[in-house]
Amino acid sequence: MKRLFYTSLVVLVLSFALLFLSMGIGTASAQDVLRIDVDNSYIINLDTGGTKTYYADFLNTDQFEGHTLEFTVYVNEVAKTPILDEYVLKLETNLEGPPEWKFGDDIYHAAEVIVWKGKEEHELPMRPVELRGKVPKPLKTVEEPGFVEYKEIDGIGKREVYIKLTVGTTRDGATLESIIQPLEPSMKFYSTSEKIQAAKSEMEENLEEGKGKIGETDLEKDIRSLYEGGHPGWASKLSKDYRALTATVKKPPLELYVILSVIVGLILGSAFVYAYVSRGGGKGVDVSQISFELNDTSGKIEEKSSSINAISTKFARSEDDEKRSAARDLIKIRASLNEISNEIRTIADRIKER
Repeated sequence: MKRLFYTSLVVLVLSFALLFLSMGIGTASAQDVLRIDVDNSYIINLDTGGTKTYYADFLNTDQFEGHTLEFTVYVNEVAKTPILDEYVLKLETNLEGPPEWKFGDDIYHAAEVIVWKGKEEHELPMRPVELRGKVPKPLKTVEEPGFVEYKEIDGIGKREVYIKLTVGTTRDGATLESIIQPLEPSMKFYSTSEKIQAAKSEMEENLEEGKGKIGETDLEKDIRSLYEGGHPGWASKLSKDYRALTATVKKPPLELYVILSVIVGLILGSAFVYAYVSRGGGKGVDVSQISFELNDTSGKIEEKSSSINAISTKFARSEDDEKRSAARDLIKIRASLNEISNEIRTIADRIKER
């Protein structure tokens, strides 16, 4: 039985192997056939004076839409790796123009082309891959919250631009039948514009100013997500509104925070004492002492009320309309505190009479 089991297992494995070998498209081999010469390959931006930027330095950079770029990519054969006659090199990009490829003496105008075909081509010294094209508009597919089922929505933002070189095999001369080796590192950079960058700078400035006044908020995060999601115009506009809104929000003085917190504690404490005593609790306690404590509490509230009066007087003399408005509110608070103080004194008197 064991021999039968192992025999069946071997047959199953061989069947899967034959199945994968018979598939038309796949990674036929993990071997390196060609290699990009990163140190010597370079890019020239024809709109900025024609200065060379080497391959590794150009990766993941931001480039302005409409600029014309020239790429010279040197490719070397990997020593001791056999080059089969059916191997070809596929060139593809999403540069616009239309893009113009040059390989040896041949020139192509298409987004995708296949070169380096056949034994005669393979026996020639390897030529550089040359490409000229324009940076496309920075449009990208975005997701709209609540409408994720719509997949074809365009937004404005940094768009990935690529140039891919792939060794493979082909039957029709136009498409790859199998992939042997994607050449790495694949050239990748981003399309952007001066307006997009200006919108981001303005947004960040507005959000930072707002954050300095009211701290970090979910609204701030949402505005940044709006920018990243492909809506820089709306993000910039809303950041202006956010900045204007936070300018109207004034933090109360620290002294006022302290005064109000103390007063709240005193009021709650006195209310608890009265409820406790009036409901029959605290038998055997010194009622006169409780009455004294409540009167003392009332006096402390009056002291804090005087402090609020000092702040409101200071604000009332200010030339700032908002501070004068705050002064009026503080006066109302002070009047309410005086009423509370009187009520606590009344409670103290009632407890003393019990």
